[in-house]
Amino acid sequence: MLAQSIWAHDLFIVSLVALITSVVRSYARLYFERVIPEWSKLDESVKSRLAVEVGVIPSRIVLFYLTLPLVLAGFSPMESWTADDTAKSLTSCAILTGSYIIDLTVTRNDKASTLHHAMGPALLLWIRLCFSSFTSSDALLCRLLIQFVFFGATISGATTTALVFLYQFRKSWFRSSTSNAYYCFTLLLPVLAFSTIASTFYCTIYLLVWFDEVFAYFGHWGYLPLGWVLIECVMQWKWLMWFYKFDEWYRTTTYDSLEESDELKRKMAGVAAAAWWLPKWRFAAIRCLVAAWFATVLGVTWKTGDVQFLARGFDSFVSNAWQEAFALGWDSFKIQEHVEL
Repeated sequence: MLAQSIWAHDLFIVSLVALITSVVRSYARLYFERVIPEWSKLDESVKSRLAVEVGVIPSRIVLFYLTLPLVLAGFSPMESWTADDTAKSLTSCAILTGSYIIDLTVTRNDKASTLHHAMGPALLLWIRLCFSSFTSSDALLCRLLIQFVFFGATISGATTTALVFLYQFRKSWFRSSTSNAYYCFTLLLPVLAFSTIASTFYCTIYLLVWFDEVFAYFGHWGYLPLGWVLIECVMQWKWLMWFYKFDEWYRTTTYDSLEESDELKRKMAGVAAAAWWLPKWRFAAIRCLVAAWFATVLGVTWKTGDVQFLARGFDSFVSNAWQEAFALGWDSFKIQEHVEL
């Protein structure tokens, strides 16, 4: 009976959030049809995506409130974790699941994005099945998983929503002499960068700090959650680079285009000159950060001892092969010498 009531609680939250997301999405679409003249020019799939992105905003606000304390306490002693923290984790995952179920109804060209949004239900199932004892033992993995909700779904998700919205109307909003849309677009890029950097490094540093506890729990099966972390983090780096590269491409093509007005080019040049947060070395900095993050991933792998084990095994194999080859060559030489005699 208790198990049934627990799942009923999760199902209620998921259903309620899905309903709210669906209602907000519908009203957002009607509102955009009235106030945005360019709305009718968009593809149907784009309209659906923009509407659903707005629909999940209420969920993101609640998730920020629920998950921020859990993330801030991510490196505190496990004993500080309470039953209330477990309840917040489960509620957060249920809210994420409810909003992402509606989000998954939207057709997306990016399959990685679909995989990313499927992680909401996966997190709820994983935490509910494995880390819902409502004791301090839940802290170890709940903290790691909840940071994806905080950084990925809340901070990066909200920032990406705004960036995608501006991107879809770039042909009119970026060109308008009275609009600050492009300036806002450039302002959002470092926000997304900060969230991506914080999220990816949080994951691997967390695994390094709590490695003994995580390894004691998973053993060598820990490569499965590590692989999940890698996939999620790589997707975040990929999307960050995409937006930065688009900004660079858009600015360059505007300068070089003969069809664009001098007024627009002056406006773009003014924004570029004022945007000190987009230095020329930004791509090199991002690549260096990716390399540094990957070094922390290698650090986690190194601490498992598997690299050393494989290295010793390979060294032993090469040594034995060399000795056998040398012995075989020596025997052949002795046989040839005997025949010549």
